[in-house]
Amino acid sequence: MLAPVLANRLILLFQFLATLTILALVPTNLGKLAALLSLWLITFRRLSGAEFAMYCGACLFFTAMNAASLKQGIFSFSRPDFLGMPVYEFFMWGFYLLHTKRMVGGVAPQKRWDAWALAVLYALAFGAIPDPHLLLAVTATLLLIGIALFHEPLDLGYVGYMVLFGAAVEYTGVWSGQWTYPGEPLGGVPLWFITLWGGVGLFLRRIVLPIVANFEAPVRLRL
Repeated sequence: MLAPVLANRLILLFQFLATLTILALVPTNLGKLAALLSLWLITFRRLSGAEFAMYCGACLFFTAMNAASLKQGIFSFSRPDFLGMPVYEFFMWGFYLLHTKRMVGGVAPQKRWDAWALAVLYALAFGAIPDPHLLLAVTATLLLIGIALFHEPLDLGYVGYMVLFGAAVEYTGVWSGQWTYPGEPLGGVPLWFITLWGGVGLFLRRIVLPIVANFEAPVRLRL
């Protein structure tokens, strides 16, 4: 028998690959949403109340961030439904964070308020800077500052995993025609995707996980 941890990692790997397949191949936005939610309900199996709250909070926060970025014109969806986004996009970022939490794992660190200050600057950059070169320069600087401040092995693990995860999502989405970036960047995806996803990974560990750990319910909820 496979060890439980290895078996869980294999389920999460299947979940990841199946999510990309649905994103690329299911023909309608509502069809994508139905398939994605069904997949996640089956493969996550159980969520704590704190994990479910994290999922919902991430969806709300990144919906606002996407709306600001879309207004700046730094990317656009090919077939939007509401607020310039397809209906499935309102549910994606909660999945990204929850999947990464489950895949990378580890003990949550102590709270650090400088992480919050850095996260605010990060959010302002992505919501206010339309030029891709300036956006890359500013967010790369912020990410390097973040890594200088927070560089435990798990910090780097979360950053690295989310960069790889984000590369797969971005190139799948662009190459299958789900969204586009202006200016014809190499491969269709601008390099600031690295700082976006890497920064999210860092703040997931340094800000979100301590909150989740603080409110983790001892009784888990089956979904």
